[in-house]
Amino acid sequence: MSRALPKYNKRRVGFIGGAAAVALTGAVIAGTALAGESSGDGGDANARTLAGPGTVSCPQVAPELPAVPASARAEVERNLGDLDQQ
Repeated sequence: MSRALPKYNKRRVGFIGGAAAVALTGAVIAGTALAGESSGDGGDANARTLAGPGTVSCPQVAPELPAVPASARAEVERNLGDLDQQ
């Protein structure tokens, strides 16, 4: 006895799988299209930012480092400089 699906079952599985793929694709497209839509009351037109951009105060990292070997000192200094820029 063969374990393969009979021909009509293969067609049914293929049809159902194809229909599910089309429905899922349509749902994704509709969700993407409606993602930026507002509720229609015009509330987004008068939106304003109530707080200005804040600043982040980070502790200094350099004093907390252990002794750095001379062979890695240049790279460590460069990375610390990058942290200051960020």
